[in-house]
Formats: sequence, C-alpha cells, structure tokens
Amino acid sequence: MRAQDGEADDPAVRYVYHVVLAVPLALTVLAWSVWGVDDTFRRLVSPAIVLVHGALLVALGRGPRAVRAVAPWIVTSLALIVLARLAVWELSPSSRPDSVGLLVATVGLLGVAAALAFLVFGTRRGIQVNLVGYALFALGAAWSASWGMLAETRATGAVVVVAAGHAMLIGVVWVLARNVEKLAAARAHAQLLELQATTDPLTRIANRRRLDDELGRGMAQARRHGQPLSAILVDLDHFKTVNDTFGHDVGDAVLIATVAQLHQVVRSGDLLGRWGGEEFMLLAPQTGHAEACTLAERCRASIAATPVTAGVPGVTASLGVATLEPDEDARALLRRADLALYTAKREGRDRVVGIAGLGEAVSPAEV
Repeated sequence: MRAQDGEADDPAVRYVYHVVLAVPLALTVLAWSVWGVDDTFRRLVSPAIVLVHGALLVALGRGPRAVRAVAPWIVTSLALIVLARLAVWELSPSSRPDSVGLLVATVGLLGVAAALAFLVFGTRRGIQVNLVGYALFALGAAWSASWGMLAETRATGAVVVVAAGHAMLIGVVWVLARNVEKLAAARAHAQLLELQATTDPLTRIANRRRLDDELGRGMAQARRHGQPLSAILVDLDHFKTVNDTFGHDVGDAVLIATVAQLHQVVRSGDLLGRWGGEEFMLLAPQTGHAEACTLAERCRASIAATPVTAGVPGVTASLGVATLEPDEDARALLRRADLALYTAKREGRDRVVGIAGLGEAVSPAEV
C-alpha cells in the first residue's frame, strides 16, 4: 500500500494527491481574496503554501518517480500547515479564533495527514510516523491547555474530542492498511505460483500445461467467432547428438538460444511454449494454414541462423503445421501437427511441412 511499491502509477492515488494539494491551495487563495493579508498566518505562511503546493502539483505530472519523491512532502506539508497555524495562534493572542469551530477544523487537517501517511509510507512506517506525530500533538495540546491558547479559549474539551477521533482514525486506517497489504501479498504469491505452474523453468516460456489450457481456450474462441487457429510444432534436429557430444549444459544453452531466435519472429498474439524436451509449440490464433506455414518458415530460418553455442556446429529444426478444422478436437489437431512434423523429419529435416486438412495427403508446405 505504498507509493514507493508501484502505487504511484495508480490514477486513484494520483487523484488523492492532487486533491490534498489543491484544496489548501484554493482555500489559501480564497482567504487572501476575502480577508486580505492582515493576519500573521496569511502574511507569512500563505505565500509558502502557494509556492510549495503549486510546485508539488507540477511535479506530480512528471511521472511515477516524481510522484514517489513528492508523496512524503505532501504529508509533511499538511502537518506543517497545521503546526504553523497553531504556532501563530499561540504566539499572537490577537489572532486567535473567536470560535472553537475554526480551531477544530484546523486540527482536523491532521486526520487527513494521518490517513495519507499510511498510503505514502506503508503500514509499518506509517504507524510509526503517526505515533510520533500524535505524541508531539498531545504534548503541544497539554502545554497549550495549561498556559497557552487552549487555557484562554477554554477549547480543551473540543480538542480532546478531536484527538480521540484522530486516535480512532489512526487505528481504523492501520487495520485497513494491514488488511490491504495482506491481500496484496496473497495476490502476489498466487500470481507467482501461477507463473511457476505455467512457465518452463529453463526457457522462461509457457510450459505444456499452459499450452494445453490456451489451446482449449483458443479453439473455443475460434469456433465462437469463426476464426482460424493453427498449431506449429518445432523440433530441433539431432538434439540428442548435441547432448551426447557436448553435454546437457550445452544442450540447455542451445534451447535458450533457440527460444531467443524464435522470439524475433513470433507475433504478439501468438503463444510460444515448450512442448517437451527439444520440442516447442507455437499457437497462432486468427491464422490460416498458408499464413501459418509462412510463419513456420520464418521460424525455421531464424533457428538456422542461431549463433554458434559452445562449439555446436549449427542448429536446425523441423516444423509441422496444422490448422483447426470444423468439429475437430484438440487431440486430432495435434495429431496432424505431429504427423506433419514426422514427415518433415522423414524428408530430410530442416524444413516445414503442413497438413492443410483432414484426410488430405501430407506434403511439404509451399512457403
């Protein structure tokens, strides 16, 4: 729940910061226009409010880093406004308010700073800032009740009520902030587990589980909207020889380099995943058979251009392409893609073969 942890990009957080800065600025300008600058506070402190809050508002528009830098100063500014107002009243008896309402409203601004502290500093540091601030406020109120403004205006009771309200507010916001942080931590943990469960740990692309899930969703969407869906199987040629000759560490490096090459040609809407071992799958939604074969050929050429890894002479791949047919299930689609891949291997490797439809002869793709 901290701006430092990424909340600075949240429009709601930015809105809160803008409001908290703009309201005192607008009230200061309004006070100038209505009452002038005959008051010590308006003559000495109000210009600082206009300059500081204006500068902070401008800084908020400079991106997340600026927001993170500005956020602590917003809390500090609110606290200093209240402190300056109370200090002027304490030191200048002639400027003290005639009614308790203005005093209560001024002290009430500390409640805004208290709540904002949790947003800016997080739960742990926010409660620390609030406890220190509350202790200082209590000491100042006790002194004023004995010898200063509160003793003169007899507004001690009202300030005690406001202080009690602040204490309850701090407690409630602290509990809410803790719960929000727990929910955020639980969500982040769940997302991490989901990522681990659907990502191949070596190549950092989708694993077979995610490919199965996305294939099911893609088939449902393709049928719902009458769109094509193609599956491309990619199998590295003679990969067992690489492992046997150079070792599994080099084999892993070849797999990682292959994925890097494939990422150069895979489109943003496609899903690349590791199907198993040295075999990969590329799901291409909204892609007809001819277009899928062209995409597969680009993948083949990119893999063939893979830089030499640890002395491996060269890497090639065989690819099989199949496009979803009406009333075809996932098993049948993958069977055709696998048959196309087997044909590419049988016909000499380092090539693309596609099966255009059910019952049609297997032939090299015309790419």
